[in-house]
Amino acid sequence: MDMYRELSDKMTRHRVVSFLSHLRKNDLTMNQYKILSLIEQQGPLLPNRLAELMELKAATITYLVDALGQRGLVVRTPNPSDGRSHYVNLTAGGRQLVLDARSEGDYAVMESFKQLDEDEADNLYILLRLLGKKLFP
Repeated sequence: MDMYRELSDKMTRHRVVSFLSHLRKNDLTMNQYKILSLIEQQGPLLPNRLAELMELKAATITYLVDALGQRGLVVRTPNPSDGRSHYVNLTAGGRQLVLDARSEGDYAVMESFKQLDEDEADNLYILLRLLGKKLFP
């Protein structure tokens, strides 16, 4: 079990480092990425809903959404049921940025597996099959 935990920790660290590198490369804060990711997962959201989900003040959400809008990553669209409010939605560029962040993390893990020799890869395969059978009989 210690070997599995160590491998899992290393893979997680590798993904996190890759993810943070992606954020730096794209000049995004964690909160900005979280807004993009929430909208990508749930669809267009009202700013007050973003504030609830992220547990931030409405003014902070406004600031973050404005910054993302200036970069062309989100757009505001009128709320048809309430003309005073606007939904925040991703642009194609914002959606791609979220998808790229996810794939970079996956790519980093896949590159780690390429470092295994054939015996190590076989052992990992056997271990994962055994673990799968024990956890999901």
